[in-house]
Amino acid sequence: MERNPFLPIAAFMLLIALSVVSFLGYMLAARRLQTPPPPQRVVVETQEGTHTLKARLARTPEAWNRGLGVRKEELEALLYLFPEATDAPFSAQGYRFAVLLAFLDAKGRVLKVVRLQPGETYAPGLAYRGVLEVREGLLDLSPGDRVRY
Repeated sequence: MERNPFLPIAAFMLLIALSVVSFLGYMLAARRLQTPPPPQRVVVETQEGTHTLKARLARTPEAWNRGLGVRKEELEALLYLFPEATDAPFSAQGYRFAVLLAFLDAKGRVLKVVRLQPGETYAPGLAYRGVLEVREGLLDLSPGDRVRY
């Protein structure tokens, strides 16, 4: 039985191709894990006037699970926006400081405001389309206020 002389060369070329594809995948993953974009400005219209907050917009489930009190970034607020209304409870598990939560409708109006201490969980009892999470003591919110982003 005679061995094909091109078999070792083909195996070597396959090994090189797999290495190149693996390296390209690593480079793409590294690009995705770069530092987050700079914070955005969120404007909150309250009865006392207009306030501009340094905030991050969170639209993914991963961002929803990683709240303001857990992040290492120095943000004033975090704005969660959902594609559909939800009534999911909000948890401050693992938080380092208290937060103020404003549950929002589809137009950015505040429906309900709650203060949460680290480790607390709150079920709002209403359907909401977004949550503005603000550091405790930074801003007083009340139902009817408006959030623009």
